[in-house]
Amino acid sequence: MCGIFGHSEVISSQLEHAHAALHTLAHRGPNGWSYTHKNNVYFGHRRLSIIDLSSNGTQPMESQGVYLIANGEIYNFQTLREELKSNHGAVFRSGSDCEVLLHGYIHWGIDSLLERIDGMFGLAIYDSNTGKIYLARDHAGIKPLYYSTYANSAGKTTLGWASELQALATLHAPQGLEYDMTAVYDFLTYLCVPAPKSLYKNIHKLEPAHVLTFDLATGSLSKRRYWHLPTSRTISSDAEAREKLQSAISTSVKEQLVADVTVGTFLSGGVDSSIVSYEAAQLVPQITTCSISFADPSVDETHFANMVAKQLGTNHITRLVSQNLVNEKFHMLRDLYQEPFGDSSAFPTYQVCQLASENMTVVLTGDGGDELFGGYNHYRSKLMQLTHWQGFLFPLRTPVSWLKNHTAPGSKLNKLARKAEIFTLLNPLERQIRLRGGLLSTDAFKQAFRKTHGIPENYDDLWYHRQFYKPELSLSSRSMYLDFHTILPDTFLTKVDRASMAVAIETRVPLLSKRMCEIAWSLTEDLLFTDGELKGLLKSLYADKLPRACLYRKKQGFSVGKAEGSDKLALHGRTIPEVILSQLYPELLSPVKPISPNASTFPHAA
Repeated sequence: MCGIFGHSEVISSQLEHAHAALHTLAHRGPNGWSYTHKNNVYFGHRRLSIIDLSSNGTQPMESQGVYLIANGEIYNFQTLREELKSNHGAVFRSGSDCEVLLHGYIHWGIDSLLERIDGMFGLAIYDSNTGKIYLARDHAGIKPLYYSTYANSAGKTTLGWASELQALATLHAPQGLEYDMTAVYDFLTYLCVPAPKSLYKNIHKLEPAHVLTFDLATGSLSKRRYWHLPTSRTISSDAEAREKLQSAISTSVKEQLVADVTVGTFLSGGVDSSIVSYEAAQLVPQITTCSISFADPSVDETHFANMVAKQLGTNHITRLVSQNLVNEKFHMLRDLYQEPFGDSSAFPTYQVCQLASENMTVVLTGDGGDELFGGYNHYRSKLMQLTHWQGFLFPLRTPVSWLKNHTAPGSKLNKLARKAEIFTLLNPLERQIRLRGGLLSTDAFKQAFRKTHGIPENYDDLWYHRQFYKPELSLSSRSMYLDFHTILPDTFLTKVDRASMAVAIETRVPLLSKRMCEIAWSLTEDLLFTDGELKGLLKSLYADKLPRACLYRKKQGFSVGKAEGSDKLALHGRTIPEVILSQLYPELLSPVKPISPNASTFPHAA
């Protein structure tokens, strides 16, 4: 796990500024840094040593005029390494998993390399033989990768890239950065800035499962999706499903336990983390598991985590966190994400990562299980069936919206109007937004923001969800498909990546390996919801291995519960995105001028 940064056009006098941009990622790689400067192309790397702790694993890596920097882990690197050695005579200088990316590109090319690898990564390859740079991000969006496009003094496009937004913001600050107010407007809808946007114009997120190709000679740039989530559910045999799923989970956990540092797991006592911890415990006796507890019993899961840990014989560690955690750490939302981000579970996630960092360097998590195996209530809840009879309530939308916007914020009538609104929405994408806490185009605050910043009246508030909404799928599958491509990478995986990297630990997600994703989507819904249960197949698969009380309990979110004493985040009738912007990004609530450049002209080469 590391932090990567680079730019296509850096002259010698600009190296110190490039180094400064790289060092904003020091928390992602506290074990050292290195860079390569070749043909004015800058490749920088901050290292968190995980596999091959020696200097041989240092990046950038080079062979035959090809340079590589990567952030993440390649799960099947040992198999690929043997294939490259046996079939192509590749000579490896390290035991690092990332070196297979270098030799894999040389012998297979970028397309075949991306087809073969299974892992989590954001990578950059510079081929000095062809004058091309490739950026690629893993299939599920587990690891982040940003890129920037600015014109140089000759008017030709230049390319920058980094693991986090702040590195590129530092890089381009001398030129002047301009807020993308449509991205902020999207935050009001989705509680995150959805890919490919970022807070700034000219800086973008590379979408999951995409590869970007940049030609240094012409400045031309192209981008394409290299992997698609399959939507053909062809496995209907219970025996076949159990065999393939059990094998995939065991193999995925085994591959992701490979490290030259201490490995542990998160353990909440829920289905996914318990399954991952069970599989890890079969291979690592007395593995360390960790969780956090809360004083509010309505959200505390300590009892279930302890139950699983006792049965598995793990070394379980728990820490009680303050009920005022959100108040105490609220500033962290801006510090960690560098753009508006509205998932309040970021706070307990940071706390459990901090606890883990005191005991291990690599942590296996259960992320992705809900989206792949049907774990959320809205996948089968009555709200999904509103499509069939909701037309009867649609005429109430106008008066309900009026009440929402014209009654006192926080009043009983206002709260009632907000709750009732969900039943008046015909559009399933609008219902999804409201269920997640986002604002609709009818919200007064959103209307005011749009007017203040000149957002066009015909702006499509639903563009992000619309591109992943497949009405040809069943109600459950279309919702799972939507979540996999939207809230999973841009909210949940982003949350865990920033929280873990802030304390320099690597989190791995066995349930989101490419093989796991493909198998999960080959299972029919009857199997996924075996016995009418959310994640029914997963639960039944481990019913004789884990406490049934943990597997078959009501799903619980990751929350700190009710705060004690004065709560500085009291909404007073305001929504969560309103509070976040007003307290953390007040400059975005009034007409904003572009951020002024200073005298420097980096990265315009002379």
